Amino acid sequence: MDALLSAALGAVQLLNRITVAGILVTAFALVIYIGLYNRRSSIARNYALVLLCVIGAYLGDLLAQVSEFDPRADSTELWLRLQWIGIAFIPAASLALSDALLRATGDSSPLRRLAVQIGYGFSVVVFALVLSTALIATPGVSTEGLTHLAPGPLFYPFTLYYFGSVAWATYNVFEARRRSLTATSKRRMTYFASAFAAPSLGMFPYLLPVGWPSALPNLLPWVGILLVNMGVGAAITFMGYTVAYFGASAPDRVIKRRMVKYLIRGPLTAAAVITAFVVSTRVERWLDLPGAFVGLIAAATIILMVQWFIDMVQPTLDRLIAGDDAEEVRRLQQFSARLMTTSDLTQYLENILAALCDLLRAKTAFITTCLNDSQDACAAPINVIIGDVAPDDAPGSLPVPPDAVRSAAMLLPGRSTNGANDQPLPSSHTFEAESDFIVWGGYWLIPLRSQDEVLGVMGLAARTAEPDLSDEEREGVAVLVSQAARALEDAAKQRRAFEALERLVPEADDMQRRMAGTRNPAAPTIADFERVPVDNHDDLTQLVRDALSQYWGGPKLAESPLLNLRVVGEAIKQENGNATKALRRVLAEAIERLKPDGARSFTAAEWMLYNILELKIMQNMKVRDVARKLVMSESDLYRKQRAAFEEVARIVAEMEREARRREQQAMRLSSDVGAQARAGCEKEEPAVTAGPSAP
Repeated sequence: MDALLSAALGAVQLLNRITVAGILVTAFALVIYIGLYNRRSSIARNYALVLLCVIGAYLGDLLAQVSEFDPRADSTELWLRLQWIGIAFIPAASLALSDALLRATGDSSPLRRLAVQIGYGFSVVVFALVLSTALIATPGVSTEGLTHLAPGPLFYPFTLYYFGSVAWATYNVFEARRRSLTATSKRRMTYFASAFAAPSLGMFPYLLPVGWPSALPNLLPWVGILLVNMGVGAAITFMGYTVAYFGASAPDRVIKRRMVKYLIRGPLTAAAVITAFVVSTRVERWLDLPGAFVGLIAAATIILMVQWFIDMVQPTLDRLIAGDDAEEVRRLQQFSARLMTTSDLTQYLENILAALCDLLRAKTAFITTCLNDSQDACAAPINVIIGDVAPDDAPGSLPVPPDAVRSAAMLLPGRSTNGANDQPLPSSHTFEAESDFIVWGGYWLIPLRSQDEVLGVMGLAARTAEPDLSDEEREGVAVLVSQAARALEDAAKQRRAFEALERLVPEADDMQRRMAGTRNPAAPTIADFERVPVDNHDDLTQLVRDALSQYWGGPKLAESPLLNLRVVGEAIKQENGNATKALRRVLAEAIERLKPDGARSFTAAEWMLYNILELKIMQNMKVRDVARKLVMSESDLYRKQRAAFEEVARIVAEMEREARRREQQAMRLSSDVGAQARAGCEKEEPAVTAGPSAP
């Protein structure tokens, strides 16, 4: 019986170490995730501080447990004291997180902000006292059960502060949940509130005041510790799922899918690999193999199996995440998977030409979509050439002149080029007889048709002066010509679809930015639906940069969300209703406000930003010429240009706030004038009395 209990105790202790390692991996992965996708949200940034406290506490705990097996026993106390960086700071970090949540609901409190600042200052003092004095934790380590320190005289006042701060922070979170109005935000806040207190409660050093419960079997306290650590791991994952929606400019389904895949590929895989290495040290004696070898094999197998698992369950996972939008998501995935890129089209056409050369024993063949100078395809022509090409020809150049291609494109179906006029075939005809060829300079050319439109021209090196095909060759050429024409038709449809999508991208980006602004626990306000993120400096800077990049004309200026600014609306009146000129006028005024006082200098530091914008944007000079005029390298110019864009965005934001203040003043003035007018009308009206007049 004792042997069984000892084996169970060892298994629980091993599982506890694996759980602690999993918590560390998950917390670190969530910090990275927040840095990648949610760094603009104050809620996410404060949650990252909570995660760093969890990392500090659990890393010290894990290293202290591992150091027990090291002959240098003095390192155990060091790790136990260093883990207090997490214990000391978690109350203040939790309170700051709860304050950020309440502020997102519109409940701002100077008292809470002051309490957060005092809490962080108190945390610094506590950590310093733990490291350098015995006031909170006395010297020495108790090795009974789980290694721990002994309490000092100030430990109990710290306990009151700890639980008082956690209780206040928890109350704030439930208050934020109560203030949530939409069903989605209330559901997410329920997840968050139910898990919020778990990290703080799980990290508190309970063994300092009560010691190890030696009256109980060792297995029971260890099982309790394991369950608490599992709860902390689940809690930070639930909280991370909720925080992932704050400050992220993407649809909810994209955030959910990204978060789930990230957790599977990152923390879950890493935790499985750590488990493999830890377990391999225990099975070494069973398999009579080196533990490191077993661990490497197991780790590699786990990594491969996780990737296979993700590929297998991804379609089902996407449908579950999409919910009611599963059918739309399925169509989007099919569209993405079945798109034909330019490389795919080129490879397919090369295979067709190879089959054509093999069928007709030709040495060279080509397909081109550039039929005349006015055709849209010539902006991005497709020229596919295989076989022998003259060595003096430029790469990608056709072996026939443009006149030959134009002549082939104008060839009517079923009409011979040598004067033999047959009855024309329907316009959808591609190839049936030798009369569909045109002979030009040793090449046979044939147009590739789709309905009434010629999409391209196929050509091959002529084996004879006049086309002379057998029935089998004629049938094979018809099939290959038809396939090439269909491929070009599909590519043209895709190109038109891409052009339509490109026109939608700016609107979609703008919509995602506005959706991100409405993801707060409270009901969205009118400011959340503003089309221009005046209060989000990074987004506004990007919009200003895009507009300035096409200052003298282009879709980034003509279709910019900046056109919805009130200051631009005021400028439209001065530009006779031309919105593009109005935006250009506002940007020019913002650049002019950057201009320092005094005589202009091309070398003074205070003139640098203005000179860059005035020369590059207003005068439309090339980067090389601007750098030469300002005596700087092009790389230095690009760095300073970014700073200039940020300054213009700041000025545009200030101009917009001024316009809003003018609008509010005008509304108040109009309201006051209306009230005075109503009051005047009331005075002019005769008084009406009830009953007979007095004698």
